[in-house]
Amino acid sequence: MDKDRLIEEAKIYVENDKTIEETAKDLGISKRTLQLHLKKIKEFDKELDKLVISKKKKNIIMGNIKGGKIGKATPSYTKEEVNSIAREIISKHFTYEEASIHFGIPKSTIFEMMHSKYMDPSLSIKLEMVSLSNRKGTTENKGIKR
Repeated sequence: MDKDRLIEEAKIYVENDKTIEETAKDLGISKRTLQLHLKKIKEFDKELDKLVISKKKKNIIMGNIKGGKIGKATPSYTKEEVNSIAREIISKHFTYEEASIHFGIPKSTIFEMMHSKYMDPSLSIKLEMVSLSNRKGTTENKGIKR
């Protein structure tokens, strides 16, 4: 990578009100590539490197002000969906594996949903009882029947 291209990328990053990810997308390169290029700037232009570092810090501060939501995926499910799926898991005494097949949702997502802030606490207790029953391989546990 030539020095002029690295400096140009750094200037684009510093001069625009965008994150590294947004700048990389605009430049047609990966976020990781841009990060590596920005690290090399100090070899060629110390003042520009200070501006890059300052911009990174500003983006981190802005991310914290916005509640740390920058770069974090938001759930693709609602509270109603979580509790509806939980009720069905409880009523049919599903394991997470069975629920995954039934709903066509990855098992890890089912687990995440059942342990999310959207989960109704009363359903959470019932779900835990079903889970315990399934782990013990019994059809009855603490009054839960199939």
